[in-house]
Amino acid sequence: MPMLIHSKTRMPHAQTHRREPTTRAARIYWTLGNLLLVSGLYLLVYVGGLYLYVEHLRLAARGDNDIEMPPLVINAPSMAVPDLSSLNQTRSTSVPAGSSLPLLEPSDPGVIASPLPAPLPADHVSHVERLVIPSIQVDAKVIEVGWDVIEQGAQRIAVWQVAEFAVGHHKGSANPGEKNNIVLAGHVGGYGKVFLDLYYVQPGDPIIVYSEGREHLYIVTERLVVDEEGVPAEQRLANAQLIGPTDREMVTMVTCWPATGPNRFNQRVIVRAEPPGSAYGGQP
Repeated sequence: MPMLIHSKTRMPHAQTHRREPTTRAARIYWTLGNLLLVSGLYLLVYVGGLYLYVEHLRLAARGDNDIEMPPLVINAPSMAVPDLSSLNQTRSTSVPAGSSLPLLEPSDPGVIASPLPAPLPADHVSHVERLVIPSIQVDAKVIEVGWDVIEQGAQRIAVWQVAEFAVGHHKGSANPGEKNNIVLAGHVGGYGKVFLDLYYVQPGDPIIVYSEGREHLYIVTERLVVDEEGVPAEQRLANAQLIGPTDREMVTMVTCWPATGPNRFNQRVIVRAEPPGSAYGGQP
């Protein structure tokens, strides 16, 4: 019986590598396609990294952890600030000269401008570390914020820095126990939105300020909403007195309002709180 002999045929290997384009136009399209692919991947990595960085800073700004919070502030913008020379000329004698009275400017949202504050004592240090407002679920770290000096004609104007994620303690305002005004400011919008719900704080709500590891309890005595746009200089100075020095201990918290809509940032929400014994006229 004849035997069938199968001959082994060698199959050519399939080419797995990508053939490069041969024409000039094809090479151009191939190069552009690869550039777009690399750019897209880079953009994806960049946006993802930025998102993770912002979320890390939001977490670090919370007061219930020990993550170090970098002192990130928004400095004075390069844009022109409103002319405050007339305000310097119309200052009421009831306003302490040279005090840190930020005049919140609605024409430039987020900018807090004032006459130049008086020099601070060399040994002045901010000891405010954390702010807790249970009624609106705020628990945030506090960092000290200062001001930048801008030349405006013959005037030197102070433009306050604003903490980006945390609460800002105005440099030169009091620490707990110093029997004066503790001024705390925060964003209603932006990345942090730490004072997004400050408007909803009510008289009687507790406020807890941490300083040098100790808790200091304050009770809200009033919540004010004041106009800042389209008001005379006298009204703005009266508003500024609310965040100036006082003759007794209190916490003054301030933010812009409303957060959205056609009248965005036209007003300021100012919440004041005092120690429990003196909150409603009693002795501390």
